[in-house]
Amino acid sequence: MGNTNWTSKLFHVLDQYECIACVGGGSGGHIQPILSLIEKFRQENREKDFLWIGGRKSMESEKAREARIPFYSIATTKLETTRSWRIFLYPFGIFRGFLRARKILQKKRQEYPNLCVFSKGGPGSIAVGLATWLLGIPLYIHESDTIPGQANRYVWYFATRIFLGFAEAWKYFPAWKSEVIGQILHPIFLEHRKNTTSIAWRTNLPHILVICGSQGSRAIFTTLLQDWKKFPKAEWIIALGTKNTEFKSDFLELNKSVKATEWGFVHVYEWLPQEAIASLVRDCDLAITRASATTLAELTSSEQNPIRLIIIPLPFSARDHQLENARVYEKQWYTLLEQKDITELASTVAWILE
Repeated sequence: MGNTNWTSKLFHVLDQYECIACVGGGSGGHIQPILSLIEKFRQENREKDFLWIGGRKSMESEKAREARIPFYSIATTKLETTRSWRIFLYPFGIFRGFLRARKILQKKRQEYPNLCVFSKGGPGSIAVGLATWLLGIPLYIHESDTIPGQANRYVWYFATRIFLGFAEAWKYFPAWKSEVIGQILHPIFLEHRKNTTSIAWRTNLPHILVICGSQGSRAIFTTLLQDWKKFPKAEWIIALGTKNTEFKSDFLELNKSVKATEWGFVHVYEWLPQEAIASLVRDCDLAITRASATTLAELTSSEQNPIRLIIIPLPFSARDHQLENARVYEKQWYTLLEQKDITELASTVAWILE
């Protein structure tokens, strides 16, 4: 899927700047690529300074601090549906964010004249993009999905260069300033190494990874718990996400059941670090996932030990972009299962493992 091309394209473009201001947040799909990009520079021992601009008390603020990246907060407003009256407040939120972003970037450019901005979209990116354009600072954006997010549909007007995860997104942007480079992955997914998973496998059964993100994955976990007797024997690795921790005791309870030993064994985690995912990709037979562009690229990053996928797109994703992401992978012989057919999950798993 062109997952390694970003290292020879985007990385070298940004490497010419001494300081990179990053913006992107609201979801892991916007946040993890920024963390992966910064980790790549750190591993290459490049002398770069980074800063992250985003919403106060946001997911990106927490992740930036965990990664020791200076964080600057601005006012952010998530674009509501056009049916909501809150859409009338959106211009005011952008203007407040713009004023703060302009002040941050002006001050930072005094310290680093050779400064650029890298944007992944999400709340705050339009305000930062506008400030960047008015200050004459180079702006580079990356769009992960087949159908661009709301923010990137506007931010591209200010962009110096647009990098795309899917060729299918090219039609939404001017060809003369766009380039397909694939997804931005953590460097560990680009390395060729032996399995280093810390999981102590309990059986010789097939290994199945379930990794669906925090938001919108409840239907999948509920189906697994309700229909577990219908699934083939397997050893399961369940990544719940931080918003689904109430399922942990339910899955662990299966291990205490005498009948569950016939089903296999369940390992349950609230969250898996990138290193663990990279190892599991090389050691699992099958993964059940949503259609996040970054997660799909991570799961298909190993050419030596290709993993089979069952992709269940989030049915209420913006502009149904997850369904379109999944259709691209379906052409690569991965399995697409729409949520309206989720009762067929057990039989689909059995069919693939056979």
